[in-house]
Amino acid sequence: MMTIEEVIGERPYMKDTLRAYEKTLKFRECASGKWKSPIGLQAVNYPRESVDQIFGCFSSFFDLPNDIVSPLREAMQSCRIELTRLPLHETPVISCPYDEDEVASILFLLSKPFFLRLREAYPIDDRYWKEGKCPICNARPSLASVELKAERKLYCSFCETAGPFRRSGCPLCLTTDTKKITILTAEGEEGFRIDTCDGCGSYVKTVEAGLLDELSPDLADIVSMPLDIVAQEKGYRRHSPNPIGLTKMTY
Repeated sequence: MMTIEEVIGERPYMKDTLRAYEKTLKFRECASGKWKSPIGLQAVNYPRESVDQIFGCFSSFFDLPNDIVSPLREAMQSCRIELTRLPLHETPVISCPYDEDEVASILFLLSKPFFLRLREAYPIDDRYWKEGKCPICNARPSLASVELKAERKLYCSFCETAGPFRRSGCPLCLTTDTKKITILTAEGEEGFRIDTCDGCGSYVKTVEAGLLDELSPDLADIVSMPLDIVAQEKGYRRHSPNPIGLTKMTY
């Protein structure tokens, strides 16, 4: 499996993006030890007594002004934020100088250790993704992999659960009308493609499974960001954030 440094060596133009991802990994490691109580499927947030420590870790790795950090911390401590609503595109209204998309990105990064702990407590990789939803957190996929003569596998951006889904059709709106599905590729992005759906206006990036022997799903998602730009410039939308919290790559 390639390291971040090795990926930077091959794709130096993505250095800043990969360094940003490196910060998310350090935050996850820091935050993972800040609460010890077991997590249950009914949990919707970090334990209240751990919120200050989680935010302390977050602030140590991400340079955010206090006027965004404080309202988020207060909202989380008062249970006005339910992390389990984030995969459903339900971003809470927070009074701060950032717009909804920016708040959603920050909350995604903040929530990642929570969802990873949820997956550790309920490991169900390789369970079929009924209706195209993650069986742990109900997130919609933005990344898939395929092998020759095999089912597609979908990957969750939030809890990193992976599982099979039918090979054809759209996992987002569930249409099986192949006339609505278009496969796009881009020069220099061998091993990756975009599956767009004109039924719902969405897309999923697909990576050849063999590449995942070299790249983690996170790194595969990051290095294929040029395909996100191609798809979004054509008007298609991504349904879940990438590992650095971005959903929109073009404006």
